[in-house]
Amino acid sequence: MMQGDIDLHLHSQSSDGRLEAGELVRHAYRCGVRLMALTDHDTTAGLAAAAAAARQIGMDFVPGIEISADWRGRTVHVLGLGIDPEMAGLRDGIRRLGVERERRADAIAVRLDAAGAPGSEALAHIRATAPMVTRTHFARRLTELGAVRSLAEAFDRYLGCGRPAAVRSAWPDLAEAVAWVCAAGGIAALAHPMRYTLSAGARREMTGEFRDAGGRAIEVVCGGGSATHLQQATLLAHRYALYGSIGSDFHDPAVPWNPPGRLAKLPASVRPIWTDTMFPARFN
Repeated sequence: MMQGDIDLHLHSQSSDGRLEAGELVRHAYRCGVRLMALTDHDTTAGLAAAAAAARQIGMDFVPGIEISADWRGRTVHVLGLGIDPEMAGLRDGIRRLGVERERRADAIAVRLDAAGAPGSEALAHIRATAPMVTRTHFARRLTELGAVRSLAEAFDRYLGCGRPAAVRSAWPDLAEAVAWVCAAGGIAALAHPMRYTLSAGARREMTGEFRDAGGRAIEVVCGGGSATHLQQATLLAHRYALYGSIGSDFHDPAVPWNPPGRLAKLPASVRPIWTDTMFPARFN
């Protein structure tokens, strides 16, 4: 099995992706993926539909999630791969995250309104049409309403860190998010570690704390990452004896530079996460 057949980080409409879960599976299959994980933000709502679609087309499927967490006041993301979505601890955590997301959405709308953007109007539309409210939903709706010209401008002007509608979220701390994944029988992987605005030393400290909490993998290859990011993430995998994972972080088929499965190869010196016994034997 070639690495291009594997993509362990994709999003559906159940969070902030553009495609319904079943269509996402079929789209990934058409792109050449044969082993995929659905990792929606803070929800497992799309897993049943995705698993059913994968069975229909003979695709290997890993149930997953991407959990929002806090590390020293910064939002970081923990992938849970191979989880049992029915485990009580994870379900309780997801409910808690949902409450926090609703609180944050209300606060973002208020701040957008105060900044002269149609925040309340955007939020009403999002809640009527989407199962979850994310900053990406706000950015899309602001673009559709003509308040900004692009998603990038929405974040640059309003939603990004330090901007008028930036709202700090009360996510669980990193160790707690890892514990939820482990209790649900999954492997915790640190998502896109090079995207966080951290010094090299702080990134090492974060990765070490993640490993000490029970984390077992790090996303070495991620869609949009540079060759330098790949090298640095590889060093972190070596230093902390973590599996390496790969994932496109795919959201939208209209973004042609980031399709499912079209990823750099995991360096040969890094142990692939799919060699763990939770994955089908043919990938080991």
